[in-house]
Amino acid sequence: MKLAPITAGLLAVGVLLGASSLAGAEEITLKDGQKIVGTIVGYEKDMFRIETDYGIALVRKDKVASIQVNKPDTAVPSPQEPATTKKNIDLNPTRVAVPPGTTPASPPTSTAPKLPPPALPLPTQPIMPPPVAAKPLVPPPITAKPPDPPPHAQALPPSVVPVKIPAPPPVAAKPLPPPVPAKPPAPPPPPVSQPLDVPLPAHLQEHLDGNTYFNDSFEFSMYKPPDWKIYEGVPRETGSGIMAMGTEDEQTLLIVDRQVWSGTPKLTSDEVEAKLRQTYQEYHRISEEAFACDGHTATRRTFTGILEGVEWHGVAVHVVHGNMVLGLTGLTSAETFQFQEAVFNKIIKTLHFLTSPAPPTASATP
Repeated sequence: MKLAPITAGLLAVGVLLGASSLAGAEEITLKDGQKIVGTIVGYEKDMFRIETDYGIALVRKDKVASIQVNKPDTAVPSPQEPATTKKNIDLNPTRVAVPPGTTPASPPTSTAPKLPPPALPLPTQPIMPPPVAAKPLVPPPITAKPPDPPPHAQALPPSVVPVKIPAPPPVAAKPLPPPVPAKPPAPPPPPVSQPLDVPLPAHLQEHLDGNTYFNDSFEFSMYKPPDWKIYEGVPRETGSGIMAMGTEDEQTLLIVDRQVWSGTPKLTSDEVEAKLRQTYQEYHRISEEAFACDGHTATRRTFTGILEGVEWHGVAVHVVHGNMVLGLTGLTSAETFQFQEAVFNKIIKTLHFLTSPAPPTASATP
């Protein structure tokens, strides 16, 4: 028989019976404060068998705090005295029980003589409590023993109160992120810019205004030294030259040409310097630098080379204007190069484009 269900049942019965009282019954007080009212009809295996109005109950001895026995009295109770007298029963007696009617001897508390108590009238007939008819013990029905629960499902002891852990609240599902739009395809790379073979106009327009040279066809101007002259027929002889000017002895020359590109020109590529290599034998570049000419990107190279059996020292400047590269090449001998180089630099500094450049286009074919 499992004690945990019986103990739990007795606690509930004690609560119901604590409010009522039975004449001639015992009042059992448990250690947890609950009370059970009934008649003790037996004691076996450290448990009291108690008859209550609801049936037979078994109470373990170690759960009982005290037991009070209520005896009915045949005399009419007086207003000053209670109708019943209660007697506490010691659960662990240490003295020998004394037969009824015999007063147990107690140790003297003092040496002074005591007066005898007044004689009480003896009853003519002993008062005996009414006999209590023992009720037959009805064993509980025998049921099949259930299988032992697993270790994690065994019953908890009575002193342990099971705590129900609430289930965690449902977690709201996070919304899915919006779909990432497809990345547009990367634009194709621009075509590689390269030089084009574009012929010169049939007639070139140019004029002089004092010491300033104006080219009306290609819309640029620059300084002309006073003792220099303009050479005729340069476009027909060179094919790409726009104009040429120099000294009377033709020992110092400045040739202007142009180069058209399919897109933005690249001054650092070999195509810019390729014409110099083709024109002058034993071409040798001495220096190269980048600078700004009239606010446009430009490069400056010094070189040496042989043309028609004569060794020349020169300065080549290339200026980007839209998709056109304007080239200015100054040539002189090795003896006069140091002096004439200063004149070349002055002409290059006065180069000025009369109109803004058009954006580079790739409409022409190489």
